[in-house]
Amino acid sequence: MKPFKTSEMQARRLPIHRAIALGAMSCLWMGLAASPAAALESAPLIAKVSPSVYAIRTYGAQETPMQSGSAVVIGPGQLVTTCHLLAGARSIAVRRDNISYGATLAAPDVERDLCLLNVANFTAPAAAVSPSAAPAFGQRVYAASVVDGSIVSVREGTVTGLQAASTGKLERIQASMPDAPGSSGGALFDDSGRLIGILSRPTAGDTLTRALPATWISEIKARGSVAMATYQPSQAPAAPAAQAVAAGVATQAAQAGGTESPRVGEVWQYELIDNHTKTRRPVTYRVDRLDGDRVIFNQGARVETRDGRVSSITTPIGGEFDIASPTGGWVPDDVKIGMRWKAAYRQPGNGFRTELEGTAASEASLSVDGKDLRTIRINYVGWVSRPFYGAGSNSSTNSRYKASAWYAPELRRVVRFEATYSSWERVNETLQLVSHRFE
Repeated sequence: MKPFKTSEMQARRLPIHRAIALGAMSCLWMGLAASPAAALESAPLIAKVSPSVYAIRTYGAQETPMQSGSAVVIGPGQLVTTCHLLAGARSIAVRRDNISYGATLAAPDVERDLCLLNVANFTAPAAAVSPSAAPAFGQRVYAASVVDGSIVSVREGTVTGLQAASTGKLERIQASMPDAPGSSGGALFDDSGRLIGILSRPTAGDTLTRALPATWISEIKARGSVAMATYQPSQAPAAPAAQAVAAGVATQAAQAGGTESPRVGEVWQYELIDNHTKTRRPVTYRVDRLDGDRVIFNQGARVETRDGRVSSITTPIGGEFDIASPTGGWVPDDVKIGMRWKAAYRQPGNGFRTELEGTAASEASLSVDGKDLRTIRINYVGWVSRPFYGAGSNSSTNSRYKASAWYAPELRRVVRFEATYSSWERVNETLQLVSHRFE
């Protein structure tokens, strides 16, 4: 195993803000004085915790590298990481030294940004989760993550702040060490080597390490059980019989009444087709909650307004339909045949700069779930600025981008979407609605 990197925390005093109590309806931070690290005392702890921390790498179409971070082993063949690292990924790899494992998503908790991964034939030791709900102010802690896919970096510091949610329960842990690149999804250990937090991405302007409470890990499966099927790949299209059953359920529900849309339990089942490889996988958008004018799908992975406009896409799951979505979605307000418009934005799935010109081109009849629908075909042409992987931030290339969306006004929903572009990776995919039902 390669040597570990350990950086001692420099002694310094942070400004003291207003204190918080975890039981209060408050979200404030409290700064504390930090003391120098003791390297000799930390060496045995580093050796204990480092075997439980691995690197994460995600890939897009044609195995194009996307994001990298870390993950923590919490059980046989199971790791936890941050969900935002998985956004838009076609495949996930868990890596350490020269060994790489394929991983699949077991359960997502998008609202809390924690996801469980399953890895077959994986026997790395699991980290012991601390039973304590919150660490103490000034407590010595260790942030562990993987650098360059092989080297475990352990940084030592102290707890300098605890953030409470509106419920009064712990929501964030702040530590005195500066945040490090690639640390998201890594581990925050106490001085006994117990896992107390999962490292998260810092907020804008913040340079210190922040972590999500490790006590949340035990709740991921329950909170993500409904959304879990959304992320599971499929090697073959759904059987026609299964589609027929789904159509029958939708028809019976409509006849029974009480099918107003949107409604909690409403399910839009799509199929994503890679036209290069002919592989297919299901994509499910399920309404989990209604909050005023907001419709929350898949535990916050997608949020729309009641009239179908997109408010946010936290975890893109529908291929280019989600990854490259313009602000507000692919359909403009009050769309009519002949309308033209322009859109300049950064894609929610990857941040790529995009400029497109849209046209409501024509009407078309499309059969969806055994029903003929009147749709408006919307065409987009333009370009996307894609940075070279591994190059400087100013290095990029402009790739032509084409997309078409078939919008059904009756459903207030895009029922078919196609996108193509080609740079060093080629994308040609179709997302089509298979069924609409109420559970």
